[in-house]
Amino acid sequence: MITKEERNMPYAAINATNAFDASNTQRFSTQEKADARAREILATNPSASVMVVEILFDYRTDLTITAVTPVEPVEETQAASPEPSA
Repeated sequence: MITKEERNMPYAAINATNAFDASNTQRFSTQEKADARAREILATNPSASVMVVEILFDYRTDLTITAVTPVEPVEETQAASPEPSA
């Protein structure tokens, strides 16, 4: 669920050339603040492709991973091979 704080911050500056940039998830309350962040990214990395976006929809999901002890592998039986002819 989106928080009230996030709802009041509908803008983001997305560094499209670096999907691992942690600032891609930072939200801003105004377009001007997001634009200022985009310009900061460009100042440090002039070859970056940066977008200022307005977030219209925010979709999230929860994922649970459970580790279990693996079962012992079952030995496969080999098909009987024909005897070589003499």
